[in-house]
Amino acid sequence: MSNCKNCNTAIDESAHYCRHCGQKRNAHLLTIKELFSNFWSSLFNLDNTLFKTLKYIWAPWKLTEYYVAGKRQSFFNPMRLFLVTLLFHFGYLVSLTSIDNNKIKSNDEYRILERSELYKKFKDEKIEFDDNIQIKPFADSLETRLFDGTLLPEQDTLMQAKIFGVLYPITRKDAIELPVDSIYKKYNISTFPEKIAIKQYIKINLDRAGTIKYALGNAAWGLLVAVLLLGWLFKLIYIRHKKYYVEHLVFWMNVHSLCFIIVTLIVFLARNYFSNEDKMFEFISISFTILLPLLLYVSIYKYYKQGIFKTFVKFCITSGFYIMIGLIVVLIISLMSLVFF
Repeated sequence: MSNCKNCNTAIDESAHYCRHCGQKRNAHLLTIKELFSNFWSSLFNLDNTLFKTLKYIWAPWKLTEYYVAGKRQSFFNPMRLFLVTLLFHFGYLVSLTSIDNNKIKSNDEYRILERSELYKKFKDEKIEFDDNIQIKPFADSLETRLFDGTLLPEQDTLMQAKIFGVLYPITRKDAIELPVDSIYKKYNISTFPEKIAIKQYIKINLDRAGTIKYALGNAAWGLLVAVLLLGWLFKLIYIRHKKYYVEHLVFWMNVHSLCFIIVTLIVFLARNYFSNEDKMFEFISISFTILLPLLLYVSIYKYYKQGIFKTFVKFCITSGFYIMIGLIVVLIISLMSLVFF
């Protein structure tokens, strides 16, 4: 006879499952295969495991300990929890960038073009009064007041930065109104790298909300890669603990799940309780700087149970590794966006 790791009910040696809760008798053998299998089987099961998981989600080290110890029917599968919180978090961030295209057109590049074209019409009409001594001063004063700093459509260039060391004088009007192939022909853009760079530069400037959504969507996948790599890092720096890679992976999934919830709450509170943008970003920055490193340090300290100094050293290693992964992911996303976005 042995006891169920989940509910502690006695199980006969010939039985494969617990008669009380249905968990496998050998659930203490944690493997990658079981992690994925348990994920799919529990994907649509929203019983009391939700409430037990929410109770301990604020202590990811405890959630990991319980799952690794065999209490898997009582909690969400960590992979499921990670994906649900990740999708919820990035879904919320994407919803904040859901700017109506008409609103973008009225406030950005399209608005500037409309003003330029209006200025051109004004200049064309004003020519008729250049010889009129009485009306010309009034027309000149009106031009200065209404169109100060406004350029004519043929003078107003969209691109202000150099690409491959060359400044392309593409006007805002052409970028908005001409098909990209016509732009290539008009401005003698012939090489493939130039075409890709020009196309994406124009697209990013004319569809900023779409750019943000694309970046956020890929950042989500970047975090998944980061979690997988952090599992291997901790397998290495905690090699004496004799833990399987999957245990470190479960730990990092639980830590990130809590981080997604905390970051979402911080952004939500900032947007709803601060009308001043400077104060809102200050609140977000301070919260991130204090809460997230503190959460990471405490989680590592509580789960791996090493001394304060050793944990701090490994916390620093982890932070540096995380920053390095982040930079690599940003670089990859940037390169992908040049081709696919």
